[in-house]
Amino acid sequence: MRGQENSMGRSASILPLGSLVAALVIGPLVWAAIRPAPASRGPRGRFAASALLRIADSRDDRRENPAATSGDPDGQDRVEREAWFEERHRVGPGVSWRQIERTNRRREVGKRNKLSQMRPSGGPDSEAQASSSWREIGSRNQAGRMHAARHSSDGQRLYAGSSAGGVWRSTDLDGTDWEPLGDNLAGGAHELEILPGAFAGAPDVIVRGTSDLWVSRDEGLTWELPTGLPSNLNSVRRLRQSSDGSNTLYVVLSERIGIANHYGVYRSTDLALSFTKIRGLGLDPGDLWTRRDGSPDVYVLEGNAVSTSIDRGDSWSVAGSLPAAVKGGELTGSEAGAPRLWVVGRAGGARKLYRSDDAGGSWTFKRDVSDYWDSMNASIVDADRFAWGGVEVHRTTDGGDTFQIVNGWGEYYGNPAGKLHADVPGIDVLPDGGGGELWYVATDGGLFRSTDGLLTVENLSLQGLRVSQYYSTHTSSANTDHVVAGAQDQGYQRADVPAPGLDHLLDFDQMISGDYGHLTSGNGSHTYLYSVYPGFVLIQIGEDFPQLAFADFPSGESYGWMPTVTADPLHLPSFFFCATKLYRYSRVGMTFGWSSTIWSGQSFQASSGEYLTAVAFSPLDPQRAFAATSHGRLFHSLDQGVSWTQSTTTGPSAHYFYGTALLPSATDVDTVTVGGSGYSNPAVYRSTDGGVTFAPWSEGLPSTLVYCLGESPDGSGAVFAGTELSAYRRDPQGGTWLDVAADEAPLTTYWSVEAVADQNVMRFGTYGRGIWDFVVGPTCRYEVYGVGVGGANVLTLDSTSSTKIGTSHVLSLSGGQPLAAGALLVSLNSASLPAFGGTLLVDISRAFSIPVTASIWGARDTSVPIPMNPNLVGISLYGQGALLDPNQSRGWAFSNGLRGELCE
Repeated sequence: MRGQENSMGRSASILPLGSLVAALVIGPLVWAAIRPAPASRGPRGRFAASALLRIADSRDDRRENPAATSGDPDGQDRVEREAWFEERHRVGPGVSWRQIERTNRRREVGKRNKLSQMRPSGGPDSEAQASSSWREIGSRNQAGRMHAARHSSDGQRLYAGSSAGGVWRSTDLDGTDWEPLGDNLAGGAHELEILPGAFAGAPDVIVRGTSDLWVSRDEGLTWELPTGLPSNLNSVRRLRQSSDGSNTLYVVLSERIGIANHYGVYRSTDLALSFTKIRGLGLDPGDLWTRRDGSPDVYVLEGNAVSTSIDRGDSWSVAGSLPAAVKGGELTGSEAGAPRLWVVGRAGGARKLYRSDDAGGSWTFKRDVSDYWDSMNASIVDADRFAWGGVEVHRTTDGGDTFQIVNGWGEYYGNPAGKLHADVPGIDVLPDGGGGELWYVATDGGLFRSTDGLLTVENLSLQGLRVSQYYSTHTSSANTDHVVAGAQDQGYQRADVPAPGLDHLLDFDQMISGDYGHLTSGNGSHTYLYSVYPGFVLIQIGEDFPQLAFADFPSGESYGWMPTVTADPLHLPSFFFCATKLYRYSRVGMTFGWSSTIWSGQSFQASSGEYLTAVAFSPLDPQRAFAATSHGRLFHSLDQGVSWTQSTTTGPSAHYFYGTALLPSATDVDTVTVGGSGYSNPAVYRSTDGGVTFAPWSEGLPSTLVYCLGESPDGSGAVFAGTELSAYRRDPQGGTWLDVAADEAPLTTYWSVEAVADQNVMRFGTYGRGIWDFVVGPTCRYEVYGVGVGGANVLTLDSTSSTKIGTSHVLSLSGGQPLAAGALLVSLNSASLPAFGGTLLVDISRAFSIPVTASIWGARDTSVPIPMNPNLVGISLYGQGALLDPNQSRGWAFSNGLRGELCE
């Protein structure tokens, strides 16, 4: 690359690259016809609990309605799941994957902001949307975890914050016509506040908090970080605004100092443009509460002391103290008292409920608290009404003397419209505008509302709140109307027909509760479809009228919280189970029982804690098998996995590689790709010699976790990857991975991917925004890539032209210096290489250059005629602009990349 940089030199032209034209790989067929010339710029769904077909061992209660695994009262399953999640993000010593992903998230949001300026989004019927490569599939009627609810500034609409699916808004307070406002911001909204716009008619200001505090002033199109917050911010604990009309906003956050979290209160008085620290809270997790009745009073919990301010935080006075054993906790209150305050205090390993009837001056212990998820709230109008949330919601109407649960978690499955789902991360109580109040309960199965103080509830999530958290999907090759999905806390779901009149959105039936993943079939149909719940293997038998059966995990074994199963491609009633050894299960005759045997005697546990995480068979030769472990070791087999040989090369630092996905090629029996944790090493490796050796294949990917890999159904050999924040594509001869989500699909975790051949799509299951299809075929339009790479890449290259042959394509370059000279580089391949302080996004070894000179506005349109030749269809062109720029450290400015696949 150094020689290539030097060849460009510091001259006023990039035309030395023109020497590559002599060896132009794009071919005379294209080049002879291209004559560039400058142009002037100018609810239907059902819950099938009552119809569950449980065949095996109906006496086993855990299989009748498996509990939501993240919400058991003692928290053990939740702890195990979090440990598994952490293990998958395997890193080297001193490396924080969360900090890396925060950096990735901020970069992606910056990229989305820029894309929104380049290509303002249209409505659902716009031309841009009609030609999009993406389409949302659903679920339309099954929601995932929610956290918060707020009314619009005029009190007429409802905003909701999800766990991993962004911010949503309905057209009223009834959950009608939900629309996503957070697809350009990764993650959810664990804390949420809504402020009025800066002027009459301006959109509400949306403030959302999780690990960062983000603000949108244009209904979620773009997001910004306010100033004044600490650079080492760790998490947002609480977000509250004053109800006195001043629009004062308070945030309780933690910042990392050394090895400890320090808590503090910050305040904004300018609609979240900036914040100022007004109070430290020490090392204990404190809290803050604001009144909802128009008062400016603010209350904080610091350690075991409660303080109050009557001047919006300018000064504070200590109201009183709880017992000395209390070290922080959660604080809320009821305006109907003096006010009456409630604290769930942290005292050692216990949680204790206290009540104050004199605004914090004195405190009474009420009870020890269990089944508690740090969520609680109190009535505005009834001092005796208070509730906390855990697996279930615990409610008192007598000031905490007695408590009742609103409903048992299992009752939801018989009445999802009127019973709370399990697991409650948030409870909000908001004024109803008429002197009363509305209670909102955020659960792992959507958002609920109560108009009578939690005596009854109604589900606001049964239509259109599309925040499902999916681990896996599987579409039947025998009937693509049959789609099955394994969800977090929303069970094993099945759709068998599209929802009428709703385009591509599907309604799903929840066949059985719990968490399910690793859906797998031996021949692509649903004759036998296998999946895992953390505790047993679930087996669906039958395509049109499915029955469910179960099999136990092997005893005395080690495996992940949600272990991997892989269907046997040579015998449909059999599957393989990944542990320290490889097990094979087979159906016992025509019974509904499965027996297991050790298929391979080889132990895959070379060190403590290691186990198999992935096994896959070549679609071209099922005798060829490949395996990956939790410690990054890779293996290959020539006898369907009976005997194994360890790969001799896995690239640098493979010890910190946790293999999550294996993809044997459908076009070359010797090619296999593996993806996994890429924070201390590459996230993807590839072998072209049958798994004997692997080499890094991660160019273009950020340091991230690759959750899944899939191959295009069109026979091209293109590979798709789902990561922590986006979806990527790499062509067989492509030099780099390209972000295909752009600004058309949500910024979220892409946990699974499958090829649906009949529809020529790659189907992604996301963890927070449901199921999305990427259409593999050409959309006949240009797509940007490489936005936000930083450095000298400050120009913008875009095109509104179709990529059809027989037309002229106009490529628009902007953002340069007036009258700057440069070139438009066009190649057959992409790249990601450092050059002149920026990033070269096209492969110049297969490129030609078109000289351009910017206008006095620093822009230039270039028209490229493409001949009417069918042989060109399917060829992808990659473009990038470069202009001289004395303001750049190396004298050159570069643009983003632009990709277009020629079509008819």
